[in-house]
Amino acid sequence: MEVRGEYEAIIYTGDTIHNVHSASEIQFISLNDAMIGFDSLKASSPLSSSSDKFELVGDIDIYNSDEFACEFHCGNVENMSILTRFLQDTFGLEKCSDDEMFQRFDSSLKAIRGVYAIACHIGDKVFLARDLIGVKSLWYDVSSGFAFASEKKFLEMAGLHEVVELDPRHILCYDFENDIIKSYDREFLQGLAEHQGSFVEIRNGFLSLLKEAVSKRVPDEDFGVMFSAGIDSTILALLCKGFAEAKGVKCNYYTVGLSGQVPSPDIACARKLADELELELNVHEIGLDTVEEYLSTVVPLIEDATVPKTGVALTMYAACRAAKEDGINVLFAGAGADELFAGYNRFKSSESVNEDCIRDIMEMHKVNTYRDDTVAAFTGTIVRYPYLDENFVEYALAIPKEYKISDEMNKIVLRKAGEELGLPKYVVERGKKAAQYGSSFDQALKKLAKRAGFANKTDYINSFQERR
Repeated sequence: MEVRGEYEAIIYTGDTIHNVHSASEIQFISLNDAMIGFDSLKASSPLSSSSDKFELVGDIDIYNSDEFACEFHCGNVENMSILTRFLQDTFGLEKCSDDEMFQRFDSSLKAIRGVYAIACHIGDKVFLARDLIGVKSLWYDVSSGFAFASEKKFLEMAGLHEVVELDPRHILCYDFENDIIKSYDREFLQGLAEHQGSFVEIRNGFLSLLKEAVSKRVPDEDFGVMFSAGIDSTILALLCKGFAEAKGVKCNYYTVGLSGQVPSPDIACARKLADELELELNVHEIGLDTVEEYLSTVVPLIEDATVPKTGVALTMYAACRAAKEDGINVLFAGAGADELFAGYNRFKSSESVNEDCIRDIMEMHKVNTYRDDTVAAFTGTIVRYPYLDENFVEYALAIPKEYKISDEMNKIVLRKAGEELGLPKYVVERGKKAAQYGSSFDQALKKLAKRAGFANKTDYINSFQERR
């Protein structure tokens, strides 16, 4: 199983393809009229200027590839080859208008269960698209020719300074011949009708779709779960345990936190719960010096020196790194549950809970997913998010607000689902604790800032940007 890795890219300069494996290699390549693209899962052929070929490059993780493999009788082949066959078949190579090409492309993408950031080259045009929630990242620049990449920093290192993130609900079309950029809107989360059934009916529908989302994502090899012992990750842990056993693979559970005389909250709870649920728990306690070492990688990687994002990124990095050292390529994570089920305290004062939930999901690519995608890719790990399955998201956002939050409880339907699955009461009722606090990494940042002589955590974190 291949993943993006650090700064891998394709640079196309007129008639030459350069496979770049490090940002430092850019300085040796003339970027006049160049196209820069990510090269993650190794496209069947790189981007070229040929007008009579269909070519695809991208960063993809498809969960229903078996359906396409069966349709095209291509057996057990990589996701990129399957997607190329599928898009080529449905896109067609005959001449048609730009609008019709967009409609075909959008229609084809809707059949994909998974996450992706892709560039599709057909004729004299290149189409850029990413999954509708924006789990996979994609950036572009049109200030000097046309360039795109999976990480913003890569384009900036190439000397481009008008880099824009592709909106997940847009498809971008670049016309080489006329040097024209067009953008097309994609429909998502429009016209959702609130569910009218009983609480039990809605909870059961919710559980059914979540089980399907988890099942689709379980690989044919050993995998792991990022396990904080909160309600979100514990439900995933229990479902993954069952599906792993049915598939004959092993599921490991990773909990990370700051080392010390008193275990971090996540580690303490995870140890207790793992014993009760018979989970294969892997605890990684990290000292202050190691946290500081990780910061030198994480801060430049995520391109954001804010304290909350850095703390969460540290947790993600530590878990992905630990899993990779164990030979694990795929990790499950519980991102999206707080946005879908009103898990944040601010929802208690919300006048329109579901509208705010929709807004949070639509903005996840700005807040969370780029950070997580870059960290996971750097470690060579694929992270899968069942709560962000598009079918599950649409269902969850139509659940009535009274089944999500009250004065006494948030994520009501999720917690009741946990009860139905037999989770202990202390887990079902455990309050929200952000990753940086549950791992005690926020405490580590405070201690490290003080040790280094900085007035606050922000100034300390910023110092790692300056060391680049």
